[in-house]
Amino acid sequence: MIYGGLILACISISVAVWLIQHVAGFVWSRYRSSVTEHTQTSLSELFVFIDITHLWPALCCIAATTGLSVWLLSNSVLLALVMSALILILPRLVLTTALRRRLAMFDSQWPDALTAISGALRSGASLGLALKSFAEDAPTPMSQELSLVLREHRMGIPLNQALAALNRRMPSESVELVTALLSVGNASGGSLADLLERLSTNLRARQHISGKIDMLTAQGKMQAWVMGALPLALLSALSLIDPSSVELMFLSQTGQFMLAIVLVLEVLGIYWLRKILAIEV
Repeated sequence: MIYGGLILACISISVAVWLIQHVAGFVWSRYRSSVTEHTQTSLSELFVFIDITHLWPALCCIAATTGLSVWLLSNSVLLALVMSALILILPRLVLTTALRRRLAMFDSQWPDALTAISGALRSGASLGLALKSFAEDAPTPMSQELSLVLREHRMGIPLNQALAALNRRMPSESVELVTALLSVGNASGGSLADLLERLSTNLRARQHISGKIDMLTAQGKMQAWVMGALPLALLSALSLIDPSSVELMFLSQTGQFMLAIVLVLEVLGIYWLRKILAIEV
């Protein structure tokens, strides 16, 4: 009876270990594919074309080295795992931030672009020629996106479909308004120059209002940075005043648990402030 129970226990443990290993391997493989595909897609949207074959091995090596160094310095397994996880998700965060800033810069360039295109149309140029003449001298990322639209149009893709692809690459309300107006104006004709001039004025007014909102919410953004840095500043100050007490937070299980709670609350606070302000913190 005892041997039968031991055999069943061994079988149960073996099956549990196999399931954990199988699930962990599946999750690891899916996350590796997700990071690779997201990085490749994001870099192509940023018009950065490089080989990322060795990205994942290099990222794993950096994460392992960082985790080992943190573990040796702090003797905290939890802190080492957190730092390694942050290294693994760092490329996604960096690329997402870069894409968001590129989209904001792209939106800010539309009023001047519409004014220039409207002037070219008034001088007698066609829409394609007006877009081409502006794309040659426009700053990035406007020049990159318009050049891609014109290249697709030269390859036989209708202009409205090329503009729809631009709207998918740069999803914002300003791009949607501009592409819709250009598509309708190119198909139906009419006074497209006047419409572009009015849209440029409206977009410029919206950007002015958005700038005022950013100014009025600057205090909230600064509060987020101060509140986020305050626990780290207090920890640094306490490490200078009473190093023995601070060491307990890294060496004892209770201290490590408290550090984990602080980290979770920091992340939740930043998330809530982003939702309240609806802006980048």
